Amino acid sequence: MRHIIETLEQDMAQGKNIGLYEHVRGYLHPAEGYMLMLMAAFGEGEGEVVEIGSFHGKSTCYLAHGLRMRKSGVVHAVDHFQGSPEHQAGATHEEPALVREKTLYKQFMKNIQDNGFSEYVRPVVADSISAAKNWDKPIRLLFIDGDHSYKATRHDFETWSAHVTDQSYIGFHDVGPSWPGVTRFFNEITESGKGGYRVLLAVGSLRVVRRV
Repeated sequence: MRHIIETLEQDMAQGKNIGLYEHVRGYLHPAEGYMLMLMAAFGEGEGEVVEIGSFHGKSTCYLAHGLRMRKSGVVHAVDHFQGSPEHQAGATHEEPALVREKTLYKQFMKNIQDNGFSEYVRPVVADSISAAKNWDKPIRLLFIDGDHSYKATRHDFETWSAHVTDQSYIGFHDVGPSWPGVTRFFNEITESGKGGYRVLLAVGSLRVVRRV
């Protein structure tokens, strides 16, 4: 992990373009996305790369870019592509494409294909609960960015973290005051002393943990 952090800091200091996929709609800060890319490329552990919540595919592109650098693996993009509660018509983060087309899958696939990542992405068109029932592979990098409620975040973590191997990583997006559900659960597993997870890094609202 130290090497990954140093690479991010060095690339940012040298003015390297870390906003590789800013043209893809989403809420991921460039530094957060670049860190995901580096973890996918150079991260420890064995197993698959899984993200819960893909939206338009911004994080998926960063993860796929990392796997292309690694020259192996695919991103298992788990999403029903019907948006989170905040994306629905009239909600706080209403999503025009979702309101118009009733799904984000078409736009997601266009972004994956336009950026040349078709061979590095495997969409899993299902909600997290349904997808988890059919999952039996080890995971080396789990990125949780789905429904931001406390209940959903806890469920995503408890269901999928059971497959995360030793020395592997779990990333949470949107840890901070704006998303109390995610933040509350994150604090429970890292601050109580009983949660069993240690924070490895913080970049923007991205937090990465590993089982102690």
